[in-house]
Formats: sequence, structure tokens, C-alpha cells
Amino acid sequence: MTEESIGTLRLGSHGGLHLLVGREHYRIAPEDLRPLLLHGHAVPVTASVTGEREDGTVVTETAIVGHAAVNAPGRAVKVFTVSGHFIVPLVSVQRVARGEAVSAPLFPLMPEGWG
Repeated sequence: MTEESIGTLRLGSHGGLHLLVGREHYRIAPEDLRPLLLHGHAVPVTASVTGEREDGTVVTETAIVGHAAVNAPGRAVKVFTVSGHFIVPLVSVQRVARGEAVSAPLFPLMPEGWG
């Protein structure tokens, strides 16, 4: 497992979840937590993308870079990003979202048929 594949899930200052994967920083918005955790709906995972225009103006935009969804048995959240695929026990995500835990590890998820 490389350092880039190690991930952490943390609560953000405004109630959303932050996913730190190596040097990458992703986010699940606060308004997406209820659909994800209570209803099991897939929600977007976003990141801030910064670019510079020809005139030197710096532009920052939010881009959808993956999604998160509760797995079929309903016991874990699978997170799919451009940096990799991860899984976290549902109870750990719930505890972080409620502020009962500071963080939870993101475990690398290998595609079926691999390994």
C-alpha cells in the first residue's frame, strides 16, 4: 500500500465530510449526508480545482470527482474517486458525521476479481 492509497475521513467545520487521500482532498457536502446515511442514496464526492486564465486570473471551481454510496448489505460506505476506491464501515462514517469520532480510516477497495 502506497502513501497515496492511505485515506482518512474527517468532519469538516461546516458539517460536511472531508476525505484526505495522500495529497488529495475531497469533500462530501453537508446536504448530501442525510441522503447517503439515512436513505442509502449515492452522493457526489467533490474537489476544488484551481486554474489560471491567460490573463493571470486564478479561478477556483468545484468539480465532481467521484461518488459515495452505501453497499448492498448496508454495512459500509464505498467511496469511488479519481485517486482510488475505498470502503469505510457505515458505523464509522455515522460516528464521524455526528462528531463522536475525530476520524475514520478509508480502506483501499480492490475491484472484484483482483487480488
